[in-house]
Amino acid sequence: MARLGAICGWLAIAWVLLGAFTSFPTPVAGGGDAELATVASEARQVIAVINWFYLRHRACPQPSRPGELAILEGELGDGFSATQRDWFVEIRGISMTGSWLYNTSARYPDRCTLWRELGQNATLIWRRHDGGRWTFEPGDGGPERPIKFAPVQAGMGDK
Repeated sequence: MARLGAICGWLAIAWVLLGAFTSFPTPVAGGGDAELATVASEARQVIAVINWFYLRHRACPQPSRPGELAILEGELGDGFSATQRDWFVEIRGISMTGSWLYNTSARYPDRCTLWRELGQNATLIWRRHDGGRWTFEPGDGGPERPIKFAPVQAGMGDK
């Protein structure tokens, strides 16, 4: 019976990782969302690792815990780095055109945020809370707006 439980656990992890690796966001609507989808696709490896960690620990990796930061960086794999920067983590990768920033709160361990500054104060944001949601903050004083990406396959965590 324990073996069956272990197999089911590994299948669940494989399902999350497979979905994250085989799907990348594509825009539902045209316009500027196509460029945002390209930038968002750079984060798929990071999101896959966050989802994997959450599946195993029922919490997002806490940057304030060195062991969890080491797990995050180790699971990202070769070509990626995760460096503590004050209250957030800067994530860089060879497949990324810029740095992504990550943060979570010890008060709400099931919630975390990954974001990328795009210039002129515009920011693309992914939040893990009850799955994952993308938003765009234009940086011009306008409101943050949700973005729906249509994943090629389920698994991107876009609700």
